[in-house]
Amino acid sequence: MLIILNSKVVLQQKISHYPLLINATIEQLNNYNLMANGTGVHWAELDEDLSLKGFLQDEIRKILKTSTIAA
Repeated sequence: MLIILNSKVVLQQKISHYPLLINATIEQLNNYNLMANGTGVHWAELDEDLSLKGFLQDEIRKILKTSTIAA
C-alpha cells in the first residue's frame, strides 16, 4: 500500500500488517472511501479504518529501529 503525502513524500506499508486487509479480495480492497479530509481510509465491507497518524507512527518506529540497529 502506498501513501502519498501532499509534500510528495511516499510512504509504503505492507498490507500484511493488517489482518482484515490481508485476507480481503482485490474487489474489497478497491472498495474504500477516504475520510477526514483524506487523512484516513475506510473499508465499510471489511469494517476497517486506517489513519495517516497511524501510518506516520509506523514510519517513525521503522526509523528509530533502524537508528538503534546502526548505533
